[in-house]
Amino acid sequence: MLKMIVMRLLGVALVLLAVSALVFAFGALIPGDMTSVIVGQEGATQEQFEAVRQRLGLDKPLPVQYVNWLANALQGDFGTSPITGRSVASDLVRQFPVSLELALLTLLVSTAIGLPAGIVAAVHANRRLDVLIRVTLLFTFSVPIFVIGILLLLVGSRWAPDLFHVSFTPWSEDPVMHVRSMAMPLLTIAFPITAMTMQMTRASMLEVLHAPYVVTARAGGVREKRIEYLHALRNALPPIVTFIGFQLGILLGGLIVVEQIFSLPGLGRGMLEAINTRDYPMVTATTLVFATAFVIINALVDLLYPLLDPRQRGR
Repeated sequence: MLKMIVMRLLGVALVLLAVSALVFAFGALIPGDMTSVIVGQEGATQEQFEAVRQRLGLDKPLPVQYVNWLANALQGDFGTSPITGRSVASDLVRQFPVSLELALLTLLVSTAIGLPAGIVAAVHANRRLDVLIRVTLLFTFSVPIFVIGILLLLVGSRWAPDLFHVSFTPWSEDPVMHVRSMAMPLLTIAFPITAMTMQMTRASMLEVLHAPYVVTARAGGVREKRIEYLHALRNALPPIVTFIGFQLGILLGGLIVVEQIFSLPGLGRGMLEAINTRDYPMVTATTLVFATAFVIINALVDLLYPLLDPRQRGR
């Protein structure tokens, strides 16, 4: 078990190293560089460009630039934004909690609704209750997120003003206003994730409910509720947990539309603004944060497998 954990952690470290190299390489391949942002295009001389490139270390070979950038990144230094003049790390520290909170709340709500709904749908497979649950949730999944967000904005501003708040308020300033500013974004993103969680739970439960040991348990007189909600669910959990962990990684980097619609100062909106203003250090650092979070979350889910499935503990 310990050997497996060490090997997985080593694999994560190697993957993160490869991810950092790819992120830096893609950032370097973007047409232009920071010098064009800092110096400008009109009226700038070649000497000015060279002086800025030398000051930023952009005149050195690409591998040397990567090693220097990685060494600074490991210390939490991603440079300074040429647009805002602020430290990139300080902006990330300010934006990351907003995206993380929204992603975790989304997973909590979607799991609390989608998991029981998927279990009930599997237990009543191909009957009226199953059809009703699937139609209801899959209908919400078919509606694009930006459409849900715009509709909630309209409904919230006109018929539910107590839940509608147009600007983001930190928890430290006003907890009540913070809840109001997060309610609409949470509902927007939770609808489709709930539908996917329900569908994944239903498929996993149906596969387990037809397993030979379930048939044996029924023949042995074990209560049906105990079979469905204890034995079957326990064996159906590994793919469901994998899916939930995968969704958390996706959510951290996929909230751009929701954060833009509801003016949330999260990572997604920050990256969109950085792309629009050609803020290269911010784009590179945010991309690295997205990729690192995705890799680490999936590694943690992978390490949970032996706890959920005892058959994998000796591998």
